[in-house]
Amino acid sequence: MQTRGAIFHHKDMAFYNGGISNKYLILLNSPKRSEPYLFVKTTSQQKDKSKKTGCLENDSLFFIPTGTTFFQKDTWIQLHEIYPIQPDHIHNNSKIEFIRELDPKIIDDIVKCLFLTQNNDIPKIYRHLLWPPIEEYKMKLAEKFKIKK
Repeated sequence: MQTRGAIFHHKDMAFYNGGISNKYLILLNSPKRSEPYLFVKTTSQQKDKSKKTGCLENDSLFFIPTGTTFFQKDTWIQLHEIYPIQPDHIHNNSKIEFIRELDPKIIDDIVKCLFLTQNNDIPKIYRHLLWPPIEEYKMKLAEKFKIKK
């Protein structure tokens, strides 16, 4: 299982509008076995988007400039759509590949931005998966790094 902040590459990501594309996805939660992975997609297409680093509240975006993370291009994380994917679909799909993880501060800022921009539109069922109680988060980190209490 992955923890929030994991970056995945999906070779054939199907969007809600019916389109299919090659996309990087950011994992927003640290799912347990039966919980869905909650993703947001990224884009490097600037068009008329701001290049102000961080939360772009009015546009439901989070901007990461080139060279500050793994991304080789300026990257906008699109917060207006959450994509739930079941764990077995992630692990049994050769078109989905784990790449690396974002810094914990960046993923925390992304999730905060999501709640700031999409608070009323986040399905209730996802809320506790996106921002779990701090003790649960600590336990997952301890498990990941095999830290003994």
